[in-house]
Amino acid sequence: MNNDFNDIFDKEQLRQNPFKVPEGYFDTLNTRIMENVARQASTEEKSEKPAQAKNVRMHVLRWAAACACVLVIGVSAVLFTFKDTDTSEVPATAQQSFFTSDDAFNQAADYTMLDNHDMYQMLAEE
Repeated sequence: MNNDFNDIFDKEQLRQNPFKVPEGYFDTLNTRIMENVARQASTEEKSEKPAQAKNVRMHVLRWAAACACVLVIGVSAVLFTFKDTDTSEVPATAQQSFFTSDDAFNQAADYTMLDNHDMYQMLAEE
């Protein structure tokens, strides 16, 4: 098998360079590159004006979208605020008696395991 590879590499076709460059290719390469660069620069200058107009339009659209989002969020916040303030289901006396009763305070103190000394200490710190 090793002999097969040696036979392949010994062929005269593989010893020659298969890549060929046209005559005078590298002599005119610099001028062709500079012509292409100049041509591309001139087309970019021509196409730059519509791109600026497109950027201005996109800028205006972004501001309009931002304003619409702020408007939607503001309206929804106002609607949810007025919806949650409806307390007609619970009488006002029931709300007042819950927050002013000593029983509720005692239940909260028992739940948090505070004794009188801890409560006095917390009040003194304020």
